[in-house]
Amino acid sequence: MERETEVQALRAALTDCQAGPARIVLIEGAAGCGKSELVDTLDEWADSGGVLTLRAFGSLAERDLPLGVMRQLAGDAPAGSLPEVSVAADGQPQVSAVREFQTALERLSSSIPLVISVDDLHHADSASLRYLQHIVRHSRSTRMLLVLTAPLHQDGQDAAFGTELLRSRHVRRIRLRRLTAEGSRLVTAGSVAPAPGEDLSTELHAISGGNPLLLRALLEEYRSAPSGARPFRPEPGGLFGQAVLTCLRHSGPHALDVGAALTVLGDSYTPERAGRLLSIPTFTAAQSVASLQASGILDGHLFRHPCTESAVLDQISSEVLADLHLSTAELLYLGGGSLTTVAGHLLATAQRDGSLVATPWAVDVLREASEHLLMNNESTRATDALELAHELSRDEQQKADIKTRLAAITWRVNPGRAEKHLSAPLAVLRSGRLASERMAPLAELLAGQGRIAEAAEVRSIILRESGANGAQDNGGRTGYGTVADEVSGPAVTRTEERAGRGDSRTDAETAAQVFLRNTVLTDETLEPVVRALRVLSYSGHPERAAQCCRELIAEAERQNAPAWQSLFSSLLAAVLLRLSDLHAAEEYARRALDCLPEQSSSAFVGAPTATLIRARTLMGDHAAVARQLHQPVADTLFKSIHGLAYLRARGLYLMATHQLDSALGDFLEAGRLAKSWGVDRPSMLPWRTDAAEALFRLGETDQAETLVEQQLADPDARRPWVRGISLRLRAVTSDRRQQLSLLNQSVDELSRSGDRVELARSLADLGRSLRAAAEPIRADAVIRRAWNLAWECGAEALCAEISPELEPEDRIRQRPTAQPQFRSGTDTKLSDSERRVATLAASGYTNREISLRLHITVSTVEQHLTRVYRKLSITRRQDLPVDLQLTVSTAEAV
Repeated sequence: MERETEVQALRAALTDCQAGPARIVLIEGAAGCGKSELVDTLDEWADSGGVLTLRAFGSLAERDLPLGVMRQLAGDAPAGSLPEVSVAADGQPQVSAVREFQTALERLSSSIPLVISVDDLHHADSASLRYLQHIVRHSRSTRMLLVLTAPLHQDGQDAAFGTELLRSRHVRRIRLRRLTAEGSRLVTAGSVAPAPGEDLSTELHAISGGNPLLLRALLEEYRSAPSGARPFRPEPGGLFGQAVLTCLRHSGPHALDVGAALTVLGDSYTPERAGRLLSIPTFTAAQSVASLQASGILDGHLFRHPCTESAVLDQISSEVLADLHLSTAELLYLGGGSLTTVAGHLLATAQRDGSLVATPWAVDVLREASEHLLMNNESTRATDALELAHELSRDEQQKADIKTRLAAITWRVNPGRAEKHLSAPLAVLRSGRLASERMAPLAELLAGQGRIAEAAEVRSIILRESGANGAQDNGGRTGYGTVADEVSGPAVTRTEERAGRGDSRTDAETAAQVFLRNTVLTDETLEPVVRALRVLSYSGHPERAAQCCRELIAEAERQNAPAWQSLFSSLLAAVLLRLSDLHAAEEYARRALDCLPEQSSSAFVGAPTATLIRARTLMGDHAAVARQLHQPVADTLFKSIHGLAYLRARGLYLMATHQLDSALGDFLEAGRLAKSWGVDRPSMLPWRTDAAEALFRLGETDQAETLVEQQLADPDARRPWVRGISLRLRAVTSDRRQQLSLLNQSVDELSRSGDRVELARSLADLGRSLRAAAEPIRADAVIRRAWNLAWECGAEALCAEISPELEPEDRIRQRPTAQPQFRSGTDTKLSDSERRVATLAASGYTNREISLRLHITVSTVEQHLTRVYRKLSITRRQDLPVDLQLTVSTAEAV
């Protein structure tokens, strides 16, 4: 295929030689391109046309055997027709012997035309070349066709013979090239039947580069491949791999070594580097590359296809590859090459058990390269580089530094491993050998991992040493915040202090938003970003925190940091749980867990697991929670901040399943740990009201009241969410009049918090209290609103708890066929005045009660309700939505 011109030229030469004079054809081509096949075709023509063929093959193994080629040729001649060839003592033929052989050839050709062919001329011995050189020069009148084959880009061992061919006007050169894509298509179509829709010829051409030998090997493998094995790929060590090696061995004495070097050098290849790597001349390396390019093995200096490179790699021992990678690393390092490339070769050396003991510069290169890799979002390679640097380092402080850095960047991929990396620096610290300047980063990372007790331990050492050195005590700050700040305080403490903003909650929220808007997510900013998100979550702006979490999840995905995706998914799940979007909270908690490897080995797993448990408990899926609680957890879970969330979640499940003593134990243990770690914040962990609820159910009223009062006295009780849940429990033991007031306040506070599940609880309690106060109409409306709200949140367990309070007709009416969607746009349709009236009406207040509460006339109330019904496309009071976000107090006016 695609050899018509070459075949015609060779046939013409055969025809011409039969009449004389002699013809000489030199067939050139890369390995595998069909030189020998073309000579085989010529021999077939000659045999069928009464032409005598004499054929010899050059061999690398026999190139030092004098007259090896000539003896092959003479052996094909009729017995006695050619004289015996010989050499003198110096290994070269005598002139008389050469002339005698030439005369015999002329005599033989006078009786029958001759075709003399020598394959792989570049491997012919020098004595045979002297004979052939004489034949080329003196056989013009002989009826003879001399056909020689030679590869491209390879020198023979006798330049004089090559020069003789160049000088002769009777030499016809035929150059065989690789097949084009169309040629490969025709060969493929004539050999196999591809599967429907399979573009086999394109794929095979891409792999073979149009080299006929490689293409033929691929087609043979395709025929024997299982029919379902698509897309087709050649088998390691199969016919294709053998054909690649054949091409390499026929592309020059150094081609296989150069091929091995190219698998290592890659884009770092230059002829000079390849030559130095293999200890061969630069020209020889370049010549081998050119030969491999001509055969289609290479495209430029890179392997044309991974399958071809794999075939080469299969022939190279691990030990040789390790040596090549190490030599390449040294070569590039000394030559000012890319640090990441040098590090890659060092890693490849280590992976193949090569020794790096004699490379003292390797540690610094690996550490610096890891930072460059991180900037390119290659966290896995960066981690590998640092781990190798740690293995090679012999300096204790340096090893502690590396482990600390490893903990930071490993958090991108595997929190469990990140937590383990800090064990070594902690051990050095506790032995008193860790340098003071290395302590602050360690404290920061421990706090970021939620290991508050250990972070406090490090920070106390920092403060003790700074005091011993005469440094001014800055009120417990080291530039990394207090222990509480590490968990729930503002991420921008230092920003606030510089701005002179003090501890104002509003200022902290503003600063957190500014910080998140202007900060790029990196290993260094990860922990402050998380703190800033918590500020927004706990400060009454969970919607903003949720939006930031979604943006950070996308950024973590862009940076190829699955553990960061898990972290921000976990934070988003917690925010969504606070917003009572239970199904979304469950989904993101599961996503957070799915992003993590080795889930049970990390204390962090406790955070998304806690959210999952709480969401499913509220949804009434107690069987799933029980299965989840039987899953093993990390040994370090209850030594970390994540253990607090887990204890609370487990306690809430136990309380929901009436295991009150066990639930109380979990709540009290969470509180004990929170207090001992300095993170006792009801906005983060309302363990007192959790425990109080369990105590109320156990009949321990006095202890429960004490805990509720303690929570109401906490500064966090200024926050609507904390105050709302606290007031609901405070109402439990209050008299009827005070109970109604407290529950109304609780509803008002929780309406502003965004927690619709807790709002539903308070509404249900308010409805019960109204019923006890002989206000059945308002009670029914409020309880109905509580049930609807719980249903919209997906809190089926709470719905089941409230259902007995509903009137029989409401139980039928309140059983929708599909769960309603949360109407987030309701508030935007109503004016403030309309919203106030609608909220009170939905809570069961009569028009007159609303007028008294808001200090307006009954007529004004009716007008507002008319507009509300029209805007919301409803016709009655019972259809008022339950998601109106409003605080209504007696001091408000329309």
